[in-house]
Amino acid sequence: MTICSAGYVLVAESVRPDYMDSRLIPETVLSISTCICEHHPNIDVLWGMSTQAKATYEHELKLNRQGSTELMAWIDTYHESGQLGYPQTFQSLDLAHTFKRQFLSHVAVKVVGLALPEAHISTFLEDSEMGESPERYGIERFVMRRENVETGHLLGYEVLGYEKGIFHSYLCNGLESEFAEQFKFRLNEHGLIPTLEEAERYCTYSNQEDVETESVLWLPWAIFEVDD
Repeated sequence: MTICSAGYVLVAESVRPDYMDSRLIPETVLSISTCICEHHPNIDVLWGMSTQAKATYEHELKLNRQGSTELMAWIDTYHESGQLGYPQTFQSLDLAHTFKRQFLSHVAVKVVGLALPEAHISTFLEDSEMGESPERYGIERFVMRRENVETGHLLGYEVLGYEKGIFHSYLCNGLESEFAEQFKFRLNEHGLIPTLEEAERYCTYSNQEDVETESVLWLPWAIFEVDD
């Protein structure tokens, strides 16, 4: 089975929110959805109009004025080159590690690889807006390259729905309880779905018209551990 890279992301694990089923979901959650876990850099905040939100984020990263200026310059340079895909996807593992070392030394984050099984790529690209310009969403451009994940250990799968550069998770929609009712739902030691077969089964269920979820195409995305 070929799994193609969709880039690399810097994710801060989160404490399980109250709306998730504590019987099924571990206390610490790793998710590609920014509704659940914070991803870095938070370009929407840094490029946004709220000076307060930007100041709060810079304080979180422990950046002084010079560090903030360097961060913005770094983001502009690599976004313009297409190596940093909007909103926060790195094209290469080396670039993700470089950013982590330079700007996130005081922040607990994981570098993870995101990938999609090749059998689902055509469906994904047909469903999403595509383009070769660096102004397009990074996930789409990186998937179109159909490159393998550079290195890493497969942690598991997450059922995700893509929408304009960001992901919704089955967890955002409370689907873990429905999965448990319909199937023998289980997560592995990383809090992820252990096999592709199980993830695909959950996707098929979630994509049914009579299942109340966000209006997205649910696909089984692979998550790799690629930290130092």
